[in-house]
Amino acid sequence: MFHLLSGFIKSIVRQNYRSILSICLLLGLPLSAAAEDRDGSQASTEPTLYPPPLVQPCFPCHGPQGYSQEPEIPSIAGLPRDYLLKVLAAYRYGGRFGTIMDRLMAAYDRRQLEAMADYFSSQPFLVKKQDTDWKLVDKGRQLHRRYCRECHGDTDHPMDKGAPLLQGRWMNYLRWTIRDYVIGINQGDDEMSRQLSLLIRRHGKQGLEALIHYYGKGKP
Repeated sequence: MFHLLSGFIKSIVRQNYRSILSICLLLGLPLSAAAEDRDGSQASTEPTLYPPPLVQPCFPCHGPQGYSQEPEIPSIAGLPRDYLLKVLAAYRYGGRFGTIMDRLMAAYDRRQLEAMADYFSSQPFLVKKQDTDWKLVDKGRQLHRRYCRECHGDTDHPMDKGAPLLQGRWMNYLRWTIRDYVIGINQGDDEMSRQLSLLIRRHGKQGLEALIHYYGKGKP
């Protein structure tokens, strides 16, 4: 019976993606079927069939195994453990605010946050294909090297421990989260806020958009 239910979920996941996620969570079924992208690609060549129950409530928004299907919501699979733990703790203790994340994280203790960070940081990082403007990408590459590479790195410069790689992130999410850093909603990273403010003063919104297109391209 369990096998039949799993097969049924896999056969209709593309038509009812969010509904299937909810069914999986409610019935405790393996989420490997739901981990298939809507375009048919697998989130991982060796998917985790039985993710820990602690992390499964994250899947309806951030996607199975942390691979978000929504451009406004970040993928959290493959993020550095130290960075992910820092962000989760900021939501938990008030240094970072979100539509719902701060309220959700209030229910977890430090040990549980560490377990979440362990799980999602152990997943491979995947790049989503997005539409970009090559002229903006070229300009964004130059701006990244001047304002962002010191911490976030690229192929020629290793990133700092605890700083996430930004190439391949959802562009819509980057627009929102950068705005939050600039206006002070996201706290605890004064250097990033300073560099972003400096970039905007010198290059305007077009410079910021060029940076986002460079990251959206997914290639250093």
